[in-house]
Amino acid sequence: MIQRKQTIFLFLAAVFGILSLCMQLAAVSYEGMTTWRIFSLWAIGQNNASSFIPCPLFILMILSATLSVCTIFLYKRRPLQARLCMVNIFIMVLWYISMIVVSKQLAPDAANFHLEMASSFPAVVAILLFMARKGIQADERLVRAADRIR
Repeated sequence: MIQRKQTIFLFLAAVFGILSLCMQLAAVSYEGMTTWRIFSLWAIGQNNASSFIPCPLFILMILSATLSVCTIFLYKRRPLQARLCMVNIFIMVLWYISMIVVSKQLAPDAANFHLEMASSFPAVVAILLFMARKGIQADERLVRAADRIR
């Protein structure tokens, strides 16, 4: 039963996770000059200086995208699928916490921190995972009701 609507939600969660890996997440500027461009794996500063401070963002997003794809193929074990969706939502919360930590490390209080569109993708992933979990739970209730009738 891989053709369920929650499969689409899980697939889209993986796609949005991969998209957030490829795009710029934020920019830090001091007095109007951009000094750091933050991606998931590294931050590029002035004079092409690199920093791997955002590396936890990359690790968490890779873990989330991989878990979303793996969850798709566990369709015969719906309770495990629902638990993995909750674990994945927790990973997205950890992603935002680590984004706050990275922003505090790269941007002191005097700096301007500008979020890009890709930094909202983990929230979209969390919403899609929540919708997938609801669909999985509905399927589980339907299967249990059918078992009671037999």
